[in-house]
Amino acid sequence: MIRHYLKTSVRFLHENKFFSAINLFGLSLALCIVYLTFIYLRFELSYDQFNEKVDQIYRISTDIKGATGTTKETSSAPLASALEQTFPEVEKAGHFLLDYYIVSKDQKSFGEETIAYVDSSLFAVLTLPLVRGDKNTILNAPFEAVLSESAAKKYFGTTDCLHQTFTLDGKTEATVTGVMKDLPQNAHFRTDILLSMSSLFTTSSYSQANQDWQRFGFSTYVLLKENADKHAFEHKLKDFSKNYPGKENLQYQLIMESLKDLYHHGSVRGNKAGATAKGNYNNIYIFSFVAFFVLCIACFNYINLTTALSMKRTKEIGVRQMIGATKKQLIVQFLVDAILLSTLAFLFSVMLCFLVIPWFNTLAGKIVVQNIWAIRPYLPYAWMIALFTGMLAGSYPAFFLSGFKPINTLKGRFTTNPKGLMIRRSLVVIQFAVFILLAVATIVIYRQLDFMKNEALGFRKAHNLAIDYHYDERINDHLEQVKADLKRIPGVEQAAYSAYIPGRPNRQFATTIEGKDGFTEEIQTDTYFVDYDFLDQYGIEILAGRPFSNTYTQDLRQNMLINETCLQQLGYSNPQDALGKRVIQRGGQPGEIIGVVKDFQYHSMHEAVRPLTLQVAPGFFTFLTLTINSRDVPATIQAIEKRWKQLVPGLPLIYSFTDETLNAQYQAEERFGKLFISFAACALFISCLGLLGLVSFSTIQRTKEVGIRKVLGASSATIYKLLTKEYILLVGTACLVAIPLSWLLMDRWLNDFAYRISIQWWMFFSASATAVIITLLSVSTLAIKTAKANPIDSLRDE
Repeated sequence: MIRHYLKTSVRFLHENKFFSAINLFGLSLALCIVYLTFIYLRFELSYDQFNEKVDQIYRISTDIKGATGTTKETSSAPLASALEQTFPEVEKAGHFLLDYYIVSKDQKSFGEETIAYVDSSLFAVLTLPLVRGDKNTILNAPFEAVLSESAAKKYFGTTDCLHQTFTLDGKTEATVTGVMKDLPQNAHFRTDILLSMSSLFTTSSYSQANQDWQRFGFSTYVLLKENADKHAFEHKLKDFSKNYPGKENLQYQLIMESLKDLYHHGSVRGNKAGATAKGNYNNIYIFSFVAFFVLCIACFNYINLTTALSMKRTKEIGVRQMIGATKKQLIVQFLVDAILLSTLAFLFSVMLCFLVIPWFNTLAGKIVVQNIWAIRPYLPYAWMIALFTGMLAGSYPAFFLSGFKPINTLKGRFTTNPKGLMIRRSLVVIQFAVFILLAVATIVIYRQLDFMKNEALGFRKAHNLAIDYHYDERINDHLEQVKADLKRIPGVEQAAYSAYIPGRPNRQFATTIEGKDGFTEEIQTDTYFVDYDFLDQYGIEILAGRPFSNTYTQDLRQNMLINETCLQQLGYSNPQDALGKRVIQRGGQPGEIIGVVKDFQYHSMHEAVRPLTLQVAPGFFTFLTLTINSRDVPATIQAIEKRWKQLVPGLPLIYSFTDETLNAQYQAEERFGKLFISFAACALFISCLGLLGLVSFSTIQRTKEVGIRKVLGASSATIYKLLTKEYILLVGTACLVAIPLSWLLMDRWLNDFAYRISIQWWMFFSASATAVIITLLSVSTLAIKTAKANPIDSLRDE
């Protein structure tokens, strides 16, 4: 019997190749999107799950509350050992700090932005498998290093490189004592070179850091014992925070963050650009809903197209009923049709996934999956999804078709159930409501991305080439000479030194400033160390006071500029009122506020501008920014590279353009936007297939009505209007459903940005107009064909 059902299904699919192909392709595409979404979400939710004891690992961060608000920080160096010694719940604690070095081996030099200073106990907390070396002896002495397999091959050509050396910044040798496996892509931080923590404490700037509870920047992780009470430990941590060895006028609160939640919910700013990965949980919800709705649209398509095709099967159904076929047997036949189609769709969708995985990985910006065979354990579940989808989509047509009366089906006559018609129309409304929602979302996402990239940030970002020379003494000992030398290159217009540049992380310092009422306040401020030409080069506007000048001796390391946000936090409304107020930073010499600069956005638009101080401090300089004209950029860069090799032999020219650095902050949003528009385009295509199904059904239903109207004198234009009006009304209804829903969802998405666009009326109008145009294009072909048909063909049996 099953064989008979299958033969009948195959024969019907073959006889209706066009509609079967539409059904098959639509369902295959929808299933492919569902599988890709599953792969993507599985990867996004797997961050840090490779750690063997992930449920017992927590990162400890610090909230610092002062008079002007709360600052979220990482942690200090002494914290890890203090936690391990103080709390019986802690099995092991370790920490790391990310830094930057120029690494050289033989004739190869590379700028490594995410070198991690690590204490060896971190290997007992996180899962960092060694392939060479002994975890009990690695990283015990200064300038011992552990390399990832990739870094070992990069510098030595092999992983067999124990006890070999490489050079840091051209002056310090480090010895390889271990080689570890590459960190998985789903790790929340990235590093390929680990240096012993004792290496850091040999440097002059960090020599006292191991006893300094105010020196933040360390990421501290604790491994709780297997049976430890997390909540009890968290309560004890709050009590420990009350006695934190900090400043009296600040409150410190140590915060536990579960390792498995850091990627999506971690709140602390990373101290190095690109070093820590950050996810967006809203994107998981969005992609889940998109995949669900695309699958629903495909199911709706199947229902509409199958019920449309049923008009060709009425006599077949009647004959089956007359020779004794039961309603149950008819239902089974139509369900077999659906299951066969869904099985074929599953096979095609798997092949489609195999073809698009490289493209999908490129869009996602990460190797989400190597190939389709990497997820072969999940293929049975994928087939079950396809089977369930087929049965669900085939259920309504099966019951609909099996309910025909034999006498009517043999004559090719049947009556339309108003409820069934309403269901089919509702399905089309839902399809286009989803499309309009996705279209509005696409417009909003790209407008926000464009806003972030092109909105005035309060400084000049174009044509600024920033060179990172990592505090090289050959430059810092001859700052003005190097600057003058490079400015003589044709095409170089300006030059300025700084410790930080817009789009890159910067340090925060406790700053004591005289407030509005004469009382001094200590606040955590972002800090830019700059030279005398920095403001002019970046075009930063001064609202009150004056810029730095080398004619004032106190402008060097003492006097400061503050931004508007800092001014407001101190209680001033008029910038002039802050001029001359005393200020001290980093325990240095007291100075004065000599000016107030207009706020400029030096970080991502996700973050509001924070209080900022600017100070001339040459000892911190590591960036040299050159403003070059746009006449011949490649030739200018080539000339800079040639002169650089002469000035600092062996130091690679590592540079980036400021506008590119700023735009790099939005790579995740760009990737999200590209994935989203790809899925939206697929949803649109599948929706058009569904519309085609309903149009086919309706025109077949109304063939005799159209014939009678034409006999009575109706023109083709009148018939065309009659057939298209219904669908325009359906799309209009979809607009009424989609517009408020899309506004609510996109307003919530935009709330993740400190600076955002406003949702405009034209965004809804554009999406709705697109839906109407697509509807007219889809409907017109069949409507015109029906309007021009000879009425004799439809009325010959009457």
